[in-house]
Amino acid sequence: MPENVLPQSPPPPPPPIQKKHRVSWVAVLLVIILVLVLIGLGERFMFDLNRWFNPACSQFCDYSYRTTSLVQSSTTYDRESYELYRLLIHTAFVIPVLLGAFLLYFVQHFKKSWSPKRLVLWPYLIFSLWMTLHLVFETFYFLIKQYKTLGIYIVLVLLVGLLTWLALFIQKKYHEKHEQKTPMQQ
Repeated sequence: MPENVLPQSPPPPPPPIQKKHRVSWVAVLLVIILVLVLIGLGERFMFDLNRWFNPACSQFCDYSYRTTSLVQSSTTYDRESYELYRLLIHTAFVIPVLLGAFLLYFVQHFKKSWSPKRLVLWPYLIFSLWMTLHLVFETFYFLIKQYKTLGIYIVLVLLVGLLTWLALFIQKKYHEKHEQKTPMQQ
């Protein structure tokens, strides 16, 4: 049998082995508890923000306990004004929380490849996403309740857009992940 005299290319190097980071089950349990406590704290804070700063709360908030309102007013408000003030107050809280959580996560993500601090940042990211979902559903409720037919169309169009984007994003990430595992053979 004749010998092959053409130069042979070396075999491709094996893919780098990623080191798995071990996480203690106690740390995971504490992170889950931290998520629940943060969500409870955030919900309570949003409730109190509405009670403290909503000028229409004296008319529409029926709480078992009354405290002096920070905003004293003798003006009468309708239910739509109360709902709008509540939505604006909650938005003023949720947007900075969401931006702050993403900023902290991405600063930590790009600072080091892996750090134990990243595990602790996950609860804050989950908390900010929960608060954002709370605000989105509160906005949908406001639109449907105040603008009936138009609100329903707005909510449905937003849901169609969001779900379409989410499906495309997930499919793209899935495709990228599987493309990295098995390179295309030619």
